[in-house]
Amino acid sequence: MVNISITVEPPLEKIAQAYHNVDLNRFIQEEIINKLAYSIERFAKQVTPVDTGRLRSSIGVSNSIREFSAIVQTNVKYASFVHEGTRYMRARPFMELGAKYAVDWWNGDIGARLDKHLRQRLSNI
Repeated sequence: MVNISITVEPPLEKIAQAYHNVDLNRFIQEEIINKLAYSIERFAKQVTPVDTGRLRSSIGVSNSIREFSAIVQTNVKYASFVHEGTRYMRARPFMELGAKYAVDWWNGDIGARLDKHLRQRLSNI
């Protein structure tokens, strides 16, 4: 069985440099798992070609063993043929497109969400 997966690992150093000395673990975990990974899943499902719906319904998110990553994957045997194409069928890269749309969406307002989180954390001090 062939699995197609995308591992989400944003540049943590860049975020940490901007807000050094602030504990960002909870925020980053929430952003990666709840926002980014699930938005990749949602966008990938939106652009997945549908015949019976099995491929679309097989796309899901699972947490990795590492703390700051999540895996969006499908485990349907024919997913790689649909995604990469064959000599008889053109490629329809649904996972790649889903990741692109989700990252564009996520990057659009990450600053506002981080600012809101920091304000909430600092107001408790």
